[in-house]
Amino acid sequence: GVVIAPTGAGKSMMLVHLGAKALMAGKNVVHYTLELGDTVVGTRYDSCITGYELNDVRAFKEQIYDELKDLPGKLIIKEYPTRSATIQTIRNHIEKMKITGFEPDMIIVDYADLIKPGGNSKEEKRHQLEALYEELRGISQEVKCPIWTASQANRSALEDDIIGAEKIAESYSKIMTADFVLSLSRKIEDKVAGTGRWHVIKNRFGPDGITFPSKMNTSNGQIH
Repeated sequence: GVVIAPTGAGKSMMLVHLGAKALMAGKNVVHYTLELGDTVVGTRYDSCITGYELNDVRAFKEQIYDELKDLPGKLIIKEYPTRSATIQTIRNHIEKMKITGFEPDMIIVDYADLIKPGGNSKEEKRHQLEALYEELRGISQEVKCPIWTASQANRSALEDDIIGAEKIAESYSKIMTADFVLSLSRKIEDKVAGTGRWHVIKNRFGPDGITFPSKMNTSNGQIH
């Protein structure tokens, strides 16, 4: 699955939201962060699950701990510096987790474009990205669990009411490889009002072309 949105729209928060919902449903989640610090991502999970504002997490840490201690799912957050982790790095980490008894039900990569490409370094970037997304899909098939990631929309998408497949940055092959592609459109007025529009660009196993209006609070990850 791929979440597409312009910079600053809330892609990373949406990935946390997906992971949080899986944890609340009793699923095991591993979240790879290639841009944000692991403590930042952890705080976002705390906020998203409990509803406390991000700025209030530290002040209410005891209450948050009480709410999270009986959470049915388990979460592992693994941080790698940008473009330091390869696909093989992720594959090796998954194998180590499985040896210790942790079987992931959902894998989140925030985000795939920041994985270090393998192969020929002189290869065009769009071909490198195509290979990365295909290899991630391969891991998903090997582990038999969904992988979610995010990708940038290009600059022209900033003022679009609905972001379509043609607005994905760098390589259209991301759309072709993914099973499910969801875009998020949030203009300046949406950010002020706490609204947005989710559009199902591609759904290999069901209907697509559907748009859903959304209420969003990026201060605590609440998305409806």
